Amino acid sequence: MMVKYYKDLFNPKVAEIQQGSYITIGTFDGVHKGHQQLISDVVREAKKNSSPSIVITFDPLPKTFFGNADTQSIRLTCPTTRAERIAALGVDILLEYTFDHSFSKISANDFIKKILLGLNPKRLFIGEDFRFGYKGSGNPDVLKREGLRYGFETQIVKFMDLYNERISSTSVRHAIKNGDLKFVTELLGKKHEMSGRIARTLDDYEVLFLPDYDIILPPAGEYMVSIENSSKKYFTKATILAQNKSTLIILEIPMINSLSKDNVILKFIQSNAIKTTEEMKSLSLLS
Repeated sequence: MMVKYYKDLFNPKVAEIQQGSYITIGTFDGVHKGHQQLISDVVREAKKNSSPSIVITFDPLPKTFFGNADTQSIRLTCPTTRAERIAALGVDILLEYTFDHSFSKISANDFIKKILLGLNPKRLFIGEDFRFGYKGSGNPDVLKREGLRYGFETQIVKFMDLYNERISSTSVRHAIKNGDLKFVTELLGKKHEMSGRIARTLDDYEVLFLPDYDIILPPAGEYMVSIENSSKKYFTKATILAQNKSTLIILEIPMINSLSKDNVILKFIQSNAIKTTEEMKSLSLLS
């Protein structure tokens, strides 16, 4: 069953939730392994109780909205990629709210009354550091207290660690910023990727990758990447330019012709320059 997507749904009335729902809330940027575990817990519990699983998320990211211009507020995934990764975990309903000035002023109490209660929650699954409502006034204790009043449970899910380090969107950003793509893949469970288009340059074999969103990039340098559309996939080299954070990609003419009209996905595999066909073929196993 495909995930059902709703945008800015207040005082929701959704037919599937009459028997209750199981919900998690967060930005879920990157949908890393910690997020995957949390969402999978929700999906599993919902199925066990024959109820829908719901993920509530936000766009833009709250950090971005509040004007944090540093690296820690740059997204790991665009909204479409995030939605696809969440849907792949078996979620029934995805609710996305526009995090704008009006939304940022919603009190914790109104968040519960105008969003959560309309979803008929049976249990909420949240991370240990979860905050919601105006100035982060809502927290797990608030949810537990209000749950006693309105009849829902709140389950706090502990952080997931890797090599004694907490898996978080921040740790993924640090790894990307440091060019540690192997660690990035371990944290995400997949390659760091961006969607966008390619544009021709003056050089017959170089194209410029134009991302759809401002997604965090590794440091300037040369990388082995894959680039694909709905029917074709190629492995090649890409150079991130320090001057403007653009990405130049080396493609043969037939590759350019088959990709130039479509939206494409660029995945970062490793930072080493690959020189042999054998090495390039072996990397197809890693994608």
